[in-house]
Amino acid sequence: MNPPSKRNILCIAASSAEIGKGFKNMRVAFIAAALAAACGGVCAQAAPTATDVHYRIVDRIPGRDGAWDFASIDPAGNALYIARGDAIERVDLATHKVVDSLAPARRAHSVLALDSGEMVFETDGETGLARFVSVKNGAVLAEVATGAKPDAAFVDPATGLIAVMNAGDGTVALIDPRTRTLAGKITVGGSLEFGVTDGEGGAFVNIEDANAIARIDLKSKRRTGTIALPGCDGPTGLALVANGARLISACANHVALVIDAKSGKTLATLAIGADPDAVLVDETRGLAFIPCGGSGTLVALSIVDPHHIAVAGIIPTQRGAKTGALDPRDGRIYLPAATLEPVAKGSKRGQPVSGSFTVLVLAPAKKGDKALQYLNQADFVPTRTLPAPPPKGSAAEALELARIHALINGADAARIAQAKADSDREDPSIFDTAARRDLRALPNTWALLTLVQSETDLAIGSSKDFFNRTRPWGVDTTIHNCENEPGAKPMRGYPSGHSGLGYSVGWTLAQLLPDRAPAILDRARDYAVSREICGAHFASDTEASHVVGTLAAWKLANDPRLSGLYEAAREELATSANR
Repeated sequence: MNPPSKRNILCIAASSAEIGKGFKNMRVAFIAAALAAACGGVCAQAAPTATDVHYRIVDRIPGRDGAWDFASIDPAGNALYIARGDAIERVDLATHKVVDSLAPARRAHSVLALDSGEMVFETDGETGLARFVSVKNGAVLAEVATGAKPDAAFVDPATGLIAVMNAGDGTVALIDPRTRTLAGKITVGGSLEFGVTDGEGGAFVNIEDANAIARIDLKSKRRTGTIALPGCDGPTGLALVANGARLISACANHVALVIDAKSGKTLATLAIGADPDAVLVDETRGLAFIPCGGSGTLVALSIVDPHHIAVAGIIPTQRGAKTGALDPRDGRIYLPAATLEPVAKGSKRGQPVSGSFTVLVLAPAKKGDKALQYLNQADFVPTRTLPAPPPKGSAAEALELARIHALINGADAARIAQAKADSDREDPSIFDTAARRDLRALPNTWALLTLVQSETDLAIGSSKDFFNRTRPWGVDTTIHNCENEPGAKPMRGYPSGHSGLGYSVGWTLAQLLPDRAPAILDRARDYAVSREICGAHFASDTEASHVVGTLAAWKLANDPRLSGLYEAAREELATSANR
């Protein structure tokens, strides 16, 4: 006897729910109705092999429109300062509210907190000035002429001086914060980017147009050497880690170089993302982070072992998030960003959309995190997204149970084993064979697909809680639950979480790999059937996941904040070899 078709089961379910009338194929009705409603009518080196570092967006702090550049944390004042182009913006880290704007500027680039948070220092690229500003009343305490286009700045603890990198004339201005006057200049040459101190009166400065790092002595006020950066095009962000033993330089050509700070030898070339502009260091947790605005990712590096600094994870952020600040107290990361319009021909990046500026707040992920990072829960209200499942004891449920029994009875040992393996394997690697690629070995692709899985799982969770449907093995005790988890309760069966992974990640991969789409979508369907063979879900459970999973994947694919990550994944998949 052939098992009852899923189509017939769902037509009975539709009748009981009084939806989908007039559709001959319930799957089409189910998905079309749900998508139309929820979309609101709009639907017309060796790469790392795993993500070991898990951070997620826990908040977004809105701010006013305008440009932005570097940011810094003031632990004493519990504040975040952001250079906002025309001013310095202060954010209260206790309330996550913008408190005020300080020090009007023409083109603010860098901001440092001084005197235990009583004063800030800013560089203003368009006027060639640096300013000392009172945090208490916003008064400008002093202005110092630095040179052409002052950009990044840092405080050297050995000399007490502030070093300002002048991108326009290739000099480093040294300013005494005690007298608030210019203490000297060091001629370096080239377009200067970020600089870092070694804490002993020496420093390193990225030279963007020379693909090199300059060694400078802040005490003698002279350049003392050059470190070549082979394979690096356009160095921007720079950090000194491992107790001063290693330099990490972020480059515009999607790599970061790890350099022996003493010898100048390049030790490793690491793949990162597009448009990096900073390297944030968390010595306490043994990590460094490179925000990449072009790909909308935060690349995490493990710096615990100076001999093996490596990529430890790719964290989705938002296109345009290329600088930021890290709070050493709790490891939270703050990344200014805005939703960007499509890049115009001849432009480096798109213009910010009005009203979209925000500061992303990222924190180490914790078990049980339930807040969506990109999707809107209002789009996944259970009663507006899905019909109710067939009632317990109904004819529709009986037909679904009959299908499960037929599937189990008709499955050979290999298919039963596959269903059990599918139950145990709940990540995007289920598509390795269909995609003909080792997906875990593609860092941007893996980051995207695991994000799609996570967001879909959270969206599905609200419907699971709302409907709280009893699973097949809880309705019919003759059905063996292949998961066999001790103490498991046969509840929260509608929709299916596993199937949500299959349909959402499968849809996403099918768009990225159209030549493999048939095999990928077949695998998604087969993965859903495994849930029936395992006795874990009814057919209508997996079809509900088809709805929510496809909707979630579609919304994420059309979110401009994630466009850079989708582009990075598509390029990665296109250049990876078929297995």
